[in-house]
Formats: sequence, C-alpha cells, structure tokens
Amino acid sequence: MEKTSGYVVGKRVVVALVLVFVALVGSLVVMYLDLKSDIASLKNENTDLSSEVEQLRGLIEELQTNQTSGLSPVQIYNQSKFSVVLITTDKGEGSGFVYDSQGHIVTNNHVVEGTTNITMTFFDGTVETAQIIGTSDVYSDLALIKVDKLPTQSQPLPIRNSTQLMVGEPVYAIGNPFGLSSSMTSGIISQLERVKTLSELGEPVPPAEGNYSMADLIQFDAAVNTGNSGGPLLDSFGYVIGVTFAIETDNTGVNGFIGIAYAVPSILLLRVIPALKSTGHYDHPWVGIEYDSRYTDGVHVVGIVSGGPAYKAGLQVGDVIKQVDGLQVNSGAGFIIYLERYKSPSDTISLDVNRNGSTINKTLTLEPRALSQASP
Repeated sequence: MEKTSGYVVGKRVVVALVLVFVALVGSLVVMYLDLKSDIASLKNENTDLSSEVEQLRGLIEELQTNQTSGLSPVQIYNQSKFSVVLITTDKGEGSGFVYDSQGHIVTNNHVVEGTTNITMTFFDGTVETAQIIGTSDVYSDLALIKVDKLPTQSQPLPIRNSTQLMVGEPVYAIGNPFGLSSSMTSGIISQLERVKTLSELGEPVPPAEGNYSMADLIQFDAAVNTGNSGGPLLDSFGYVIGVTFAIETDNTGVNGFIGIAYAVPSILLLRVIPALKSTGHYDHPWVGIEYDSRYTDGVHVVGIVSGGPAYKAGLQVGDVIKQVDGLQVNSGAGFIIYLERYKSPSDTISLDVNRNGSTINKTLTLEPRALSQASP
C-alpha cells in the first residue's frame, strides 16, 4: 500500500510539472507573438520616424539655403510691388514706399521739398493725393508724406537694420526711373559707411544748411536714374535697407547712371522717420569741430566752433579723439557715423583725448546742429 501510494503521489507531481511546463511554454509563445507584433510595429514606427526625420532634414537644408541665398528676384518683386509708389509733384517725379498701415509714405526730401501738389500712383492704378507730414534736411534727405487711404494690397515694407550689412550682399532697387513705373534693378553692395559732402555728390551746398557731410551711406551698383529717388533699396529677403537718393556723376555732364549709387541707410531712417511723424522735423547731433579727413589714428581736431559743444567741453585744436564712450574711433568719418547712428542732441558723450602725448577725458553734451557751421 505504501508503494502504491508513493507511486501515485509521484505521478501527480510529474503531471503537475508537465502542466506547469505547458503553461510556461504557452506563456512564452504568447509573449513571443506579442513581442514579434511589437517589433513589427516598432519597425513600422521607425520607418515613419525615419521618413519624418528625412523630411525635417530637407526642411532644415531648405531653410539654410534660404538664409544663404534669400528669395528669388521674382519673389522679392511680387511681395514688394504693391508697396512702392510713383510720386508726382509740380517739380517732377520720384518714388516712395509704404511705411505703416496708417498711410505714411517714405520718400526723399528733395522729391517733395518746396511743393504743395503731391499725387501718388500705386501699382494697382489707385491715385491718391498726399500731404507732407515732415521733412528733414539735406543731410538725411528723408521726408514723410501721408495719404488718407491705402489700397488693400499696399502693406508696409519690413525694415532691416543696415548696420548688419556686408559688402557683396545682393540688393534690389524698385522705383520709377524716367517715369517708368514699378521698375526693378539688381546689384550688390559695393561699400558701406561712406561719408560724402554735397559737393562730392554734385549738389550745391545750401548756405542755410551749413557745411556738414552725409554719413553712413550705402554704396551700391544696381542701376538707378532720375525718378528712382525715394524708392526702397531691398536686401535678398525683401527688407528695406536704405532709401535710394543719389548717383555718382562724372565731368561730362551726362545725367545718368555710371555704376555708383547711394542710399540713406535704414539705421538713419529708423531714427528720422519716427521724429518726422511725431514732431515734423529731425535734429542731428552736433559737436562743433573741424577735423582732418585724411587722419586715420583718431579724430584730429583742426578747428573749434566758438561757443559750440566742443568749445564748452574744453577741446582744443590739435587734440586727437581716440575713444568715444569707450569705443575706439579711427577717423572723423567713423566719429560722425557713431553720432548719427546712436546719439541725439542733449546726449552726453565721453571722449578720451590725446593732447601733447597725454590722455585726458572730456565729457561733452551734444547740441542740435547749428546753421552755417562746420562739421560734425
């Protein structure tokens, strides 16, 4: 009896073990099938993810390409054409562009100066009468005019900070040369930070305006002619970087493009136009010195305007300004550009001056430019 009982117990244990084994095998089979399904799903998801990664990589490459090359000329023209206007006055024709949604238009001072009858023709043929809101002087040559209503498609052009520009960048000029409306030409930036006198630009110097220079000009080679004045100079993304205002001329008397043109930089536009909009005028900062334009190791002072800011600050003829507000300055031109970009009348500047081999510091309070005085 004991033997039989032991045999039965042993048999039951074996059966139990077999059942456990079968259950384990079944579980493993189920787990394997689930894992196989999961692997297949992961493969599909990985395929989808790889596809999305490739699409994202393509988008990044496209963005990088666009950042390098910008928009095509066709794209630039089509996104800008409705915002460039033909300006007609009793003196002649010029160009302008939409500054804001309130109907303000930017153009050159010389396009509208001395006139009261101003009409603007938009790309869609809409003609509007404009009024002058404010004009600057000949040394920024900007004006702000306004229409009561803009055509729906005439939107403000975006403006880029011109201090970020580099020589060689592509540029596009849109305007109305010789009355040929909505014309576009292309070229490159030939040079930056030009400082030119009116006489160097072939313009008479108005006695009431003083003997100052135009600072920080953009030189470019896109073809522009009479009628382009006041039109936008655009970068490769269609942003305004300047306002076309003058061309270089030779001594033959030919009034046409010879490969060199100039634009008022947008950094100055962004200072002048808000002032014209709010007060109707713009005041340039003034130091009251004459400098040696050939000197390249600072600002060599060769003249002091009696009673001017430099006179009040104690500057003397023969001084060499080496730093302004802690920044090295290598020439009179660089000094003027700094003032025009960043300073206003009543601002205080700190000057490190070399006088007879010793460095001294002078604090100077800028004033509005005086009429019929020297530069800057």
